[in-house]
Amino acid sequence: MALSLPLPTAAHAAPKPTAAETQKKLDKLNEQSDKVVEKFNQLSEDLKALKKKVDAAKKTTKAEEKEFEQQRQHIAQLAATAYKNSDTDGLAGFVGGDDPQSALDQSALITHLSSNRDKELAGYVAALQRYKREQAQLQSAYDDMATKYKDLKAKKAEVDKLVAQTRKLLRKLGQKDSPSGGGAGGTYTGPASGSARTALQFAYAQLGDPYSYGATGPNSWDCSGLTMKSWAAAGVSITRTTNSQWAATKRVAKSDLQPGDLVFFNGLSHVGMYVGGGQIIHAPHTGTVVKVVPLSSMPGYYGAGRP
Repeated sequence: MALSLPLPTAAHAAPKPTAAETQKKLDKLNEQSDKVVEKFNQLSEDLKALKKKVDAAKKTTKAEEKEFEQQRQHIAQLAATAYKNSDTDGLAGFVGGDDPQSALDQSALITHLSSNRDKELAGYVAALQRYKREQAQLQSAYDDMATKYKDLKAKKAEVDKLVAQTRKLLRKLGQKDSPSGGGAGGTYTGPASGSARTALQFAYAQLGDPYSYGATGPNSWDCSGLTMKSWAAAGVSITRTTNSQWAATKRVAKSDLQPGDLVFFNGLSHVGMYVGGGQIIHAPHTGTVVKVVPLSSMPGYYGAGRP
């Protein structure tokens, strides 16, 4: 009998993605990174604001603690006097107990004290209440900061993962994934004047510097870090994040763009600066440097704002 055996089939590897497919995937990844970086930047700003709040609360609490201690010592002196005069009911226990706060509910104490002590006791109680209130506010600020810090760490881990994926794709495309710092810089020669010209001169001086998320110079930048510092060089504060820069600027139609105007993309997740002649300067993505590109080459145009 002739046996009919199936011929072995060759294992076929999945076709490698083309350069165009890889580039398309990279573009999507960059767009996703922009949005996550914006959230990271906003959390960073929130954390800085909370740090200032905590520092201010510390100062206030320290002042309240000092006043409370002064009041406590004064009441302690009254207690010593009361002891000498055999008038020890309530007052000595009030300042000598482990928890003076518990005595605040003892309304009979104030009734017991002679009228010339009411003012001193009231001052002590007020100082204690303020001190405890400030302590509670400080603890709340600490708790808020701890939460923000935890969120920031999680967001940073998410960005780091996206950056690693971006670099892997860049290598597949044969591109360098870590441009060196110290770009050649450049000089703005366009039609801008006044503060806009100063801002653009600063931005042009950063040409060739590498993109790095969360960076605000001096040798690397992210998109909103570059625009913020550029306008800061002209004495104009436009805050740190793309969302807040949008809120801090006046709306401008695309047809009315002037050099120095901020241009926003992809749902406020990316920003650059218009330089004139249909071009912008910006810090694009991981693996790139500060560069001038045609506005028409930028996807997802959202709108423009004038500082």
